[in-house]
Amino acid sequence: MKSIKKLYISILSFIVTIIVFGTVSYAWISVATTYNIDGLSIQASSGNELQISIDGIHFANRLPAVEIEELFRDIRLYDVTSMDGVNFYTGGLRPIAPAHPGEHYLSFDLWLRTIRQEHSVYLINDVSNLMTFDDNMEGTYFISQGVVWTNRIGFFNGPTLDDFVQPNTTARYYATEAIRISVVELIDDMNSLDIRNPESLKRFIYDPSGNPYRGFGVGIGAYSYFTNQAGLFLTIPEDRPNTSYRLSQVDRFDPYQALDNESHVATLQETDEVDSLGRTYYRAKIRVNIWIEGWDADAFDAIHKDMVKIQLQFKALNPAV
Repeated sequence: MKSIKKLYISILSFIVTIIVFGTVSYAWISVATTYNIDGLSIQASSGNELQISIDGIHFANRLPAVEIEELFRDIRLYDVTSMDGVNFYTGGLRPIAPAHPGEHYLSFDLWLRTIRQEHSVYLINDVSNLMTFDDNMEGTYFISQGVVWTNRIGFFNGPTLDDFVQPNTTARYYATEAIRISVVELIDDMNSLDIRNPESLKRFIYDPSGNPYRGFGVGIGAYSYFTNQAGLFLTIPEDRPNTSYRLSQVDRFDPYQALDNESHVATLQETDEVDSLGRTYYRAKIRVNIWIEGWDADAFDAIHKDMVKIQLQFKALNPAV
């Protein structure tokens, strides 16, 4: 196994239940261990409509990088796997064992609040396809520089079995093709009025590649490369995570109306807190997990050298009917 490198994350800006696993194999094939995130930012809607906090106490639309940099200092990012976006496991050429936040994957909590009447929070506006690595723009994005790699062994890369990559073919591969993000709604333990049943809370897994044919546990890409190289045939899991490949759309005539509930990630709850004008705050707590999915068809070992930039945009909307 390759030696573990440190993942250094520079924060560009900060704008703003239990599932029991059955007999699932977690022995995927990539041996990549680290990925470099060049910048991470969290963005809420413009103005003072939605505020974000990393501690549930201090809220702002923009948080200075110095306030959150400690959250991500010296993090290592492995290829791991998850069936529910909550429980994570290592594997591949490493022993199958529970993965740990901050050690194997990126995980952090956020609080969101608003005084507006829209109480449904959505992850929206993926603009990845409109950007290059050097760009910055409003919205959600997952972009990377890519790594130029020459494969030693031929493999089937899909989408069909006649798409065969010959040995010694040089191409560019992207870590963002194998990235996953989950947004998990939590009980806000700092809000005495949040008395919901934990089983009613939302979980959302997003594959920003937008390509289900190269998603979880397919026999092409990295899996085909490994089996051809090592001569080993690993059992692909029969179960599949409930994964989304797109984000909710917002009505272009009404910026506060969701057209669908695909990426509805939380519901703001009434609190006993008010602003300076006596208006009630509604708030929610979420946990964001970001990882490299080891069973993804693009989890080639080569991408451990890639550089990734991520931004997430949340907005409070009226839910779709």
